[in-house]
Amino acid sequence: MDPLAPFDDERIEQTAEAFDIGPARLRACLTEHHDHAAAVPGIDELVMEWRRFLPYDPLVARTDDAYLLAVESSVWTEFGQQLSLSESELQAVKSVHDARARRAVTDEKRFDGYDGMVLAR
Repeated sequence: MDPLAPFDDERIEQTAEAFDIGPARLRACLTEHHDHAAAVPGIDELVMEWRRFLPYDPLVARTDDAYLLAVESSVWTEFGQQLSLSESELQAVKSVHDARARRAVTDEKRFDGYDGMVLAR
Protein backbone atom coordinates (compact mmCIF):
# COMPACT_ATOMS: atom_id res chain seq x y z
CA MET A 1 0.00 0.00 0.00
CA ASP A 2 1.36 3.37 -1.06
CA PRO A 3 0.64 5.93 1.68
CA LEU A 4 0.76 8.73 -0.89
CA ALA A 5 -1.67 7.06 -3.33
CA PRO A 6 -4.78 8.93 -2.11
CA PHE A 7 -3.12 12.32 -2.54
CA ASP A 8 -2.77 14.52 -5.59
CA ASP A 9 0.85 15.37 -6.48
CA GLU A 10 -0.12 18.88 -7.52
CA ARG A 11 -1.78 19.51 -4.14
CA ILE A 12 1.33 18.26 -2.36
CA GLU A 13 3.54 20.57 -4.44
CA GLN A 14 1.28 23.60 -3.86
CA THR A 15 0.98 22.93 -0.14
CA ALA A 16 4.71 22.42 0.28
CA GLU A 17 5.30 25.77 -1.40
CA ALA A 18 2.63 27.51 0.69
CA PHE A 19 4.17 26.23 3.95
CA ASP A 20 7.75 26.63 2.71
CA ILE A 21 8.83 23.12 3.66
CA GLY A 22 9.71 21.57 0.29
CA PRO A 23 7.77 18.83 -1.51
CA ALA A 24 10.21 16.05 -0.57
CA ARG A 25 9.88 16.91 3.12
CA LEU A 26 6.08 17.09 2.89
CA ARG A 27 5.95 13.70 1.19
CA ALA A 28 8.20 12.33 3.95
CA CYS A 29 5.90 13.79 6.64
CA LEU A 30 2.81 12.33 4.94
CA THR A 31 4.51 8.93 4.75
CA GLU A 32 5.69 9.11 8.38
CA HIS A 33 2.14 9.93 9.52
CA HIS A 34 0.70 6.97 7.63
CA ASP A 35 3.43 4.58 8.73
CA HIS A 36 2.93 5.61 12.35
CA ALA A 37 -0.84 5.04 12.12
CA ALA A 38 -0.24 1.69 10.39
CA ALA A 39 2.28 0.52 12.97
CA VAL A 40 0.17 0.90 16.09
CA PRO A 41 -2.26 -0.82 15.90
CA GLY A 42 -2.77 -0.80 12.11
CA ILE A 43 -4.97 1.28 9.83
CA ASP A 44 -8.09 -0.91 9.93
CA GLU A 45 -7.76 -1.44 13.65
CA LEU A 46 -7.16 2.25 14.36
CA VAL A 47 -10.25 3.29 12.41
CA MET A 48 -12.29 0.61 14.18
CA GLU A 49 -11.02 1.77 17.60
CA TRP A 50 -11.83 5.39 16.84
CA ARG A 51 -15.31 4.44 15.67
CA ARG A 52 -15.88 2.44 18.83
CA PHE A 53 -14.37 4.76 21.43
CA LEU A 54 -14.63 8.36 20.20
CA PRO A 55 -17.84 10.16 21.20
CA TYR A 56 -18.65 10.56 17.47
CA ASP A 57 -18.18 8.45 14.35
CA PRO A 58 -15.11 9.81 12.54
CA LEU A 59 -15.62 7.71 9.39
CA VAL A 60 -17.06 9.94 6.68
CA ALA A 61 -16.47 7.62 3.73
CA ARG A 62 -14.51 4.60 2.62
CA THR A 63 -13.08 4.19 -0.86
CA ASP A 64 -11.20 1.31 -2.41
CA ASP A 65 -7.91 2.94 -1.44
CA ALA A 66 -8.62 5.06 1.65
CA TYR A 67 -10.60 5.84 4.78
CA LEU A 68 -11.85 9.43 4.86
CA LEU A 69 -12.17 10.63 8.43
CA ALA A 70 -13.27 13.71 10.34
CA VAL A 71 -11.15 14.06 13.47
CA GLU A 72 -10.80 16.56 16.27
CA SER A 73 -7.77 18.85 16.15
CA SER A 74 -6.41 17.09 19.23
CA VAL A 75 -5.91 13.92 17.15
CA TRP A 76 -3.69 15.86 14.76
CA THR A 77 -1.86 17.53 17.66
CA GLU A 78 -1.10 14.12 19.12
CA PHE A 79 0.24 12.81 15.81
CA GLY A 80 2.35 15.95 15.42
CA GLN A 81 3.88 15.45 18.85
CA GLN A 82 4.48 11.74 18.35
CA LEU A 83 6.21 12.40 15.02
CA SER A 84 8.09 15.49 16.24
CA LEU A 85 6.71 17.59 13.39
CA SER A 86 7.29 21.32 13.36
CA GLU A 87 4.17 23.49 13.41
CA SER A 88 4.52 24.26 9.69
CA GLU A 89 5.02 20.58 8.85
CA LEU A 90 1.94 19.60 10.85
CA GLN A 91 -0.17 22.34 9.26
CA ALA A 92 0.98 21.29 5.77
CA VAL A 93 0.15 17.62 6.43
CA LYS A 94 -3.26 18.59 7.82
CA SER A 95 -3.92 20.81 4.80
CA VAL A 96 -3.21 18.02 2.30
CA HIS A 97 -5.36 15.56 4.25
CA ASP A 98 -8.23 17.99 4.75
CA ALA A 99 -8.36 19.04 1.09
CA ARG A 100 -8.38 15.40 -0.07
CA ALA A 101 -11.04 14.33 2.42
CA ARG A 102 -13.37 17.22 1.62
CA ARG A 103 -12.93 16.81 -2.14
CA ALA A 104 -14.12 13.21 -1.95
CA VAL A 105 -17.48 13.79 -0.25
CA THR A 106 -20.62 15.64 -1.20
CA ASP A 107 -21.64 16.63 2.32
CA GLU A 108 -18.87 18.82 3.72
CA LYS A 109 -21.00 19.43 6.82
CA ARG A 110 -19.62 16.13 8.12
CA PHE A 111 -16.39 18.07 8.69
CA ASP A 112 -17.94 20.96 10.64
CA GLY A 113 -15.73 21.39 13.69
CA TYR A 114 -13.36 18.65 12.54
CA ASP A 115 -10.29 18.25 10.35
CA GLY A 116 -10.10 15.78 7.51
CA MET A 117 -7.74 12.82 7.68
CA VAL A 118 -7.11 10.28 4.94
CA LEU A 119 -5.58 6.90 5.71
CA ALA A 120 -4.62 4.65 2.80
CA ARG A 121 -6.04 1.14 2.97
